[in-house]
Parts: sequence; structure tokens; C-alpha cells
Amino acid sequence: MYVTPKAMSKLFAALTSIKAEDPDLRRRGQNVLIISAGMAVLLLGLIPVAFRQGAPPVAPVIQAVASLVFLGTAMLARSGRVSLAAFLAIAVSIVINLTLIIIDPNTPSLPFFLALAILLATVLLPPIHIWSVLMVCLLGSALAISFFSPERRADELWGEAITNSSVLMVAVAVVGYLSASGVRVALRQAQDARAEAEAANGALAASNAVLEARVEERTSALRQIADEHRAAAAELKASLQAQQELNRLVADLAVPVIPISAGTLVVPLVGSIDSLRADQILATILTQVERSRARTVVLDVTGVAVVDTHVAAALLRVAQATRLMGADAVLAGIRPEVAQALVGLGVDLSDLHTVATLQEIERL
Repeated sequence: MYVTPKAMSKLFAALTSIKAEDPDLRRRGQNVLIISAGMAVLLLGLIPVAFRQGAPPVAPVIQAVASLVFLGTAMLARSGRVSLAAFLAIAVSIVINLTLIIIDPNTPSLPFFLALAILLATVLLPPIHIWSVLMVCLLGSALAISFFSPERRADELWGEAITNSSVLMVAVAVVGYLSASGVRVALRQAQDARAEAEAANGALAASNAVLEARVEERTSALRQIADEHRAAAAELKASLQAQQELNRLVADLAVPVIPISAGTLVVPLVGSIDSLRADQILATILTQVERSRARTVVLDVTGVAVVDTHVAAALLRVAQATRLMGADAVLAGIRPEVAQALVGLGVDLSDLHTVATLQEIERL
């Protein structure tokens, strides 16, 4: 069955998950787990090789026990006991190497493998502990040589091996310390940057919340203003309609048309007459003449304050228009001072029938 890389990645993450909150502890724990599991598999795989090469009978036993210990350190690291697992893994690697040096003095290259323990310390322990592991390796190698016979200790090959391996271990410790310190600093900076980013995200979230609250507040205010505008518009519309009704009422009252008989209409005019009102008078009278089929229209100017040429012209237009519709126009209520003013102005009202009062209409 084909397993996708994504599924493999999830499986690997699940197997190497460490129960720890600190990121550096989780990183070191994963290193301990992976290295310990790898060492256990490697040691188990080297057991047949040891038999074929004629190694001492105790060597396969040491490898089997060490592989079990490495599996235990992997389980300890996975449970979150990272430091204990790391020290145990490094101690096992040192013990195995020193044991092989003691039981196999014919292989001067074995002390060089103590550098592997220091390498493990650089990836499994805090940087300060690298020097402790270095001292243990140096003292351990010297202690292992002390079990040799005097002739073997005097061997130049072993002297060169101890010297060169010691130099190698010191160099590995220095380089490993610098590398581990750099990784630790970088990880701390990454943690600080993450904390700053989380703080910035929190501040941004708080700012967004405040902004949303302000937007909601402004939206509510705008909604209230819009409602007020709609109410004002409705009120203005109602006021306009009322004004229009009032204008129509005023127009009707401004030009009252009173039917006094089946064929006679009386139009009492009050106040001043300008061009706009003259047009209104003309339109109203013609509409009423058409509607009532009147034969006589009496224009009562008793209430008109001033009758000048402009007013006279307007009255003549009314007379001419009503005559075209089959009705006669009669002018009533001319006061003496108005008559003198019209004569003095030279206004010709010969086309209009005139009466002094409304009572004289019956004589027409």
C-alpha cells in the first residue's frame, strides 16, 4: 500500500513527539530519541558482524545490553525526561568505548571513538555540559590505559593514539560548544521574536476589537442620522402637501366666485391686484363660466384699494375673455375717488358695463 509523504511526516511527528513545553527541551529530546533509536538499531545490527570478526564473546553481550539501554533512553526522552535520557545515552556510549579499549588493547584506534560521545553532548545537552563530557572522556581514556600491561602502555602507537584522540576530543568540544551556543542563541532569539509576534498579534486583535466597536458605534450613529433624515423628509413631504392644500385654499379664497342666480356670477375682489393675481382671477372666472354656463359675470371692486391702469387693463382682459365665452362682464363698486383717478389716467372702460352697487344688477 502506497503511503503519501504527508502521512509519513505525520507518523514521524507522532513518534518523535516530546512531552515538554520548552522548545529547546523538545528539540534536544527529539535528538535524544532519534539518536538513541538509531544507536540501538546499529548495535543490534553489529552483533552478527562481531561474531564473524572473531570479537571477544563479551562484545556481543555488551552490544545487546547497550542497545536495550539506548531503547530505554529513547522512551525516557519521549516521556519528557530529556536531561536524564541524554546523560544516560552519553554515559552508555562512553562506557561501551572504554570497555572495548580495555578488552581489546590491540586496536589503538578505539580512543578516537570517544569523540562521538562529545558529538552527542553537543546535540543532546546544554552547551555548558560539553566540557564535563570532555573531562570524563579524557579521564576515562587515561583510566582505561592504566589497565594495560607496562609494555602496552609504552607502545608508541598507543601513545600517539591517546595524544591525537585527546586533541581531537578537545577540538570537537570547542567546535561543538560554539555551534551549540549559536543554536541556543538563535533559538532564544526565535522564541523572543515569537513572543513579540504574539504580543503584536494580541495588540492587533485588541486594536481590531476597538476599531470594530468604533465602526459599530459610527454605524449606529449613521443609522440613527439616516432615520432622522427619513423622518425629516417624511415630515417635510407632509408639510409640503399641507402647504399645497393651503395654497389651493388661499387661491380659492383669493378669487371667490358667488353664483347669485342661474346665469349670474359675482366675483368680489379684495386687496391689491398684481399680474400674478390678475392671471389667477382670469383663470378662475373662465373656469367657473364654463362650468356654470353663466351669462353675466359681476366684478365687484369695492374692496380693491387702488385701481390704476394696470388693474384696469386686467379687468378689460377679463371682460374680453368672458365675452368670447358668451358672457357679459359687469363692473360694480367703483368709488368716486376711483372714478376720478381712472378719468385722470385716461383709462377707457367703454367695453365694460358698470353699476354703482350690486343692487343695480337687477336693472341690467
